[in-house]
Amino acid sequence: MGEITRLNQIAFSVVDLKRTEHWFRTAFGLLPAGGTRSFRGPLASHVQGLPRAASTCWWLVGRDDYVQIELFQFESPMAKLLPSDYRPCDVGYSRVGIWVDNFDATLDRLATLDTRPLTAPLGEKGRRRVCVRSPDGVFIEVMEEDLLAGRTRVARPGCAAAPRFITVSVPDLEKSKQFFMGALRLQPSGVALHGPEHEKLWGLAGAKSNSIVLDGGDVLVELVQYLDPVGKPWPPGYRVSDQGLLNIAFGYRRMRDLLADYERTRAAGARPNGMPLHFLNWGVVYVNDVQGFSVELLSVRPRWDGPMGFRQQPIEKRPHPDTHAVERTVRVNAGADAVWAVLSDHRSMRQWFPLDSVTLDREGIPAPNGLGAERVMRGPKTNLREQVIGWEAPRLLRYRLLAGAPITCHQGEVSLRPVPGGSELTWKIRYRPKIPGTSGIVRRALGKLLDDALPRLKTLAERG
Repeated sequence: MGEITRLNQIAFSVVDLKRTEHWFRTAFGLLPAGGTRSFRGPLASHVQGLPRAASTCWWLVGRDDYVQIELFQFESPMAKLLPSDYRPCDVGYSRVGIWVDNFDATLDRLATLDTRPLTAPLGEKGRRRVCVRSPDGVFIEVMEEDLLAGRTRVARPGCAAAPRFITVSVPDLEKSKQFFMGALRLQPSGVALHGPEHEKLWGLAGAKSNSIVLDGGDVLVELVQYLDPVGKPWPPGYRVSDQGLLNIAFGYRRMRDLLADYERTRAAGARPNGMPLHFLNWGVVYVNDVQGFSVELLSVRPRWDGPMGFRQQPIEKRPHPDTHAVERTVRVNAGADAVWAVLSDHRSMRQWFPLDSVTLDREGIPAPNGLGAERVMRGPKTNLREQVIGWEAPRLLRYRLLAGAPITCHQGEVSLRPVPGGSELTWKIRYRPKIPGTSGIVRRALGKLLDDALPRLKTLAERG
């Protein structure tokens, strides 16, 4: 039969890699484990099933051996934002559970990150739980009790956190059991992971469902079919690169065990993106079960754990999605509400930004300002499309460039903070040039745009 199938990776597609990785590290004390920009081109497309795939990937590890969290920021195809009405009963990888050694300290750190639990903690001291949402909107359950204590392969006893489960919201529980229990050989765990009372933690109080918890080694797999409310199906045109939980991986130490499970998944009707790739020290394949769930099969020889992100690495030894930054700060003699009124009125940007016109839409349909809105900006030498990815009135506006400039991984952030007599506005832009040798030209151009625009914005805000 070969070795027991173990879940060894939970993968996320994120919009801002630096922001999300900082959130996981700061909140839970997870440790950096390196990263790569090699997932691009034909090889990445073969594995991930994405056209012209290109991404930056960073890894994090917790207490246990050969288990990682994987974070992708895709340059191509760019991640579609998680739907604003997404619920954890909707079809897809739904929730992640993280055990923490110090529950109260974790909540304190989350508060410093402006992340608040969706409800008050549930359970008695020592067994408390809360649910929060990551910067990308993923539901993360924080658990005080380690339900797998004494059963996991501890590699970093000084690390005070570890992923403990992944919840999968499935349209047909029996079909999912056939895949995960039949093809992948997972067995019922015997762990009482959730009861009906826990549904309120993520906003589904009174929900009715059928479920089973499977033993994935150091990480449990919870399959749930929601009966009331019934979850929405996959969004039209969904890709694994879209914002949220991307997939999970099962880890092997011998390639022949990976290939044996691969053949079982094929026999169960799973569709691979391509044939398994086998290199000297590792091998990989993504398969998609009959209900559309992406699952990775990953074989890594222990001596290759470091390069593959399963061991802690110095934080500076990671490739960055963006390589350059421009920042400007201006003092405004007006309150944050007055500044925000000017800043957030996209259609009127041409009053203070060097543009001929700004139109606002969401996939071609007129939409109000706010999260997900896209602004098309045209000027003498400008034809840009930007998308709002953060909207916290009246203090923070974040956006990303979708098209129209010789740069990639463009992230913009405009923040406001009160100061005596007014407000302080800081505008930060991060990016990577597409054309080698153009970084200085781009930096000067972006700096000049901000130097021209901010005094005009300041004047408009002060005039009210």
